[in-house]
Amino acid sequence: MSAAPQGVGILALCLVLVGLGVFVFARDPRAPLNRRFLLSMLTVSGWIGCISMYLSTRAYEPNVFLGRMAFAFASAIPFTLLWVFESFREPEAPRSTKTLAIPGLFTALFAALSFTPLIVAASSSNERGANFVYGPLHPFFGLYFITCFGFSLYRLWKRLKSAVGIKKVQLRYLLLGILLGGSGAITTNLVIPLVWNTSRFSLLGPYFSLVLAMFAAHAIIRYRLMDIKVAIKRGVVYACGIAITVALFLGATAVLRVMTEGDSEHITTTTAVGVAIVTALLFERTIGVLAKLVNRYFYREEYDYQRTVRDASRRLSTILDPSSLLLQLAEILENVLKVEAVLVYLSDHHKAAAPRLVHASARWASGASATPQTLPAALLRFLENDKRLCVREEWSSAPRKSLGASAAAALQDLGADLAVPILEEGRLSGVIVVGSKLSGDPYFPDDIDLVSTLISQAAIALKNAHLYRQVLIANEYIENIVGTMQSGVVAVAGDGTITLFNAAAERMTRLQGSRVKGSRFQILPVALAQALSATMSDRQPRTQIETAIHDEGGRPLPIICSSSSLIDRSGALLGAVAVFSDLTRIKELEREKRRAERLASVGALASGIAHEIKNPLVAIKTFAELLPEWFTDEDFHGEFSKVVAREIDRIDDLVARLRDLATPPVQRLVPLNLHEPMQETLSLLRAQLEQQHTATHVLSDPRLPPIAGDPAQIKQLFLNVFMNALEAMNNGGELTVRLLTRESEDGALVVAEVEDTGQGIPEEMLSKIFDPFVTTKPKGSGLGLSICRGIADAHHATIYARNNATGRGAAVIVEFPALHNGGSPSTGHGSPDSLPLSSPINVAAPSKS
Repeated sequence: MSAAPQGVGILALCLVLVGLGVFVFARDPRAPLNRRFLLSMLTVSGWIGCISMYLSTRAYEPNVFLGRMAFAFASAIPFTLLWVFESFREPEAPRSTKTLAIPGLFTALFAALSFTPLIVAASSSNERGANFVYGPLHPFFGLYFITCFGFSLYRLWKRLKSAVGIKKVQLRYLLLGILLGGSGAITTNLVIPLVWNTSRFSLLGPYFSLVLAMFAAHAIIRYRLMDIKVAIKRGVVYACGIAITVALFLGATAVLRVMTEGDSEHITTTTAVGVAIVTALLFERTIGVLAKLVNRYFYREEYDYQRTVRDASRRLSTILDPSSLLLQLAEILENVLKVEAVLVYLSDHHKAAAPRLVHASARWASGASATPQTLPAALLRFLENDKRLCVREEWSSAPRKSLGASAAAALQDLGADLAVPILEEGRLSGVIVVGSKLSGDPYFPDDIDLVSTLISQAAIALKNAHLYRQVLIANEYIENIVGTMQSGVVAVAGDGTITLFNAAAERMTRLQGSRVKGSRFQILPVALAQALSATMSDRQPRTQIETAIHDEGGRPLPIICSSSSLIDRSGALLGAVAVFSDLTRIKELEREKRRAERLASVGALASGIAHEIKNPLVAIKTFAELLPEWFTDEDFHGEFSKVVAREIDRIDDLVARLRDLATPPVQRLVPLNLHEPMQETLSLLRAQLEQQHTATHVLSDPRLPPIAGDPAQIKQLFLNVFMNALEAMNNGGELTVRLLTRESEDGALVVAEVEDTGQGIPEEMLSKIFDPFVTTKPKGSGLGLSICRGIADAHHATIYARNNATGRGAAVIVEFPALHNGGSPSTGHGSPDSLPLSSPINVAAPSKS
């Protein structure tokens, strides 16, 4: 080998090694591993340069110095390699100072001894080239080098044994490159000189470092050794394509010259143009093939991470069926990662059962018949316990009895590399089993990140799918319930659009649900529309409101309606719902009840009427029988006229009371504040109250809600109750009236309590005091309180009596249903006489007689 080609080759080799070290260092100058790798490459390059210059130099003094310099660099090579290998330890692994300290001391010792005659004594040369004359410590240097180099390889092997995943692949290629390159260099530059005492083959040693450079570069490019990602620009591909095309053109020209026996004149212009055209046509195809090969090697057909995640998220978010969703995910993994096959296991959302197979790729190696329908127990237990993906290569070197090793073995039996759990609220809801890549590459960190991200997106989409199914089931369940209800149900959204209209509502309103749904609530009958509008305006519920709706023919239908607002957790208004029932049958039953009650009291009524009419008739009959005998007696005539007129008035009064007892049904109820008819009635009785010196106290709640009532009948009710109380008291009594609000299970009640200071009601008569002709007064007719009960029934009120707890007097209580629950205070009782409950007033101050 001539000196010029030899020098060019050595220079190129040094540039390759130094360039590789600088490239690694430039990627992350702060990383200890990158700095140590650069130092290692510089050491190897220094040894190659010195040994090559020594073998090509004839002068004695420079030659000896270059040889000793080469041995000094060689002393540091195994230590720098060991220093690099120690950087691959895990962060949590303990740091051992002895591992580097002892080899470092020997390295420094032999590097210093290399500049003495103890290792390289002299240099000799002959027609075959330069040769070393070794000193007495040269064998010890060889022992040190082999020992330190072997220890370095042992430490790398230890790292390889404990490594998992991609790091194991990286170290495997690094170990293989150093082992092959180091073995060759040790043989040519150490073993042969020790055994045969010649350095003639030392020139071959540096070229074995190319093996190290090739394997290291391969690990960097293919497996991202030291986390370095290589970027190859498009210009490199075009440069290589041009070089190949030029070579093809020169080759074709040479072949043509051979065919023409070296006579270039026989190569016609047409032939040259044809060769140029063929070469030009091959250029584009060559560039395409070369680009594919380069991309295949450098990038492994790399995917766009962000775009893949974005597209997958968009596709998965639109699928609401769990099985279809996971099938879509399997298709994405197959297309992006180019894997052999994917298995999808899904568990029943409503059962605590193990996931079962729902999809297996057609390319699955074992075939569909051999694919297990459930996951192996060890793999399933690992995914449930660790709740993270299982990488077969990561756990293949774990202790045999560990759960991870069992899971890795199960994956190997399945012919898969990955098992990824799909977790929903900490529960395993599915598993994606991914086979090997078609390229044979392992799963890199970017691949694992992509799979984890896609599975997370799928878990969210799967949860949404389950929630959607639950919503559908709940809606179907609610619709079934609402559809079978006999009460009408109408629900509107926040914008007033009708969203629910059940069959009972269709039947009562004579409206079609298909036409009503999606329309504004104003299309509903006025009573329903007003209830919904009022509830949405103030968000206050309305309960048990009696009203009527009219069908298209104008016929009224009595209903009882309740409405309530729909509010979410944040307090935002979502809409309102109204529930109403047909009162037609209830009204009929009420009429039947009243008719039955009246028929039941016919006997007592007839007996009372006979008793009440008999007394005046007896008096009239007696005077009539005496009339012939005393016809001429003027005094008898006068007495007879008085008795007959008085008794006839008595019968007329009885007939009037009987007429009041048969109170006609209420024709129209209007919103009414109870305070107003009570005050008007007291004003009518002011003269009688003053005559009996009765003190009257009115206690009224200023926030009294209105009731639905007939003002005339309400005044008649109060008049009968007040008159009954006045008749029960002597002069100087006290009449107390309380108007207040009370809550009950059916809603708010407006309560009127009328309390006197009379003798009270016997306990045995409390239950029948409101029956006709039942009275505690000697001259009472027993019809006043019976008339009050009829008026209360017409207003759906409750009336009852009780004796006062003080033992003096009695009270009559009437409870009216409020017009709506929680209504605002009425503006109709702002009179000066209306004071808070704690401020009594005297309507008629007692006067002294």
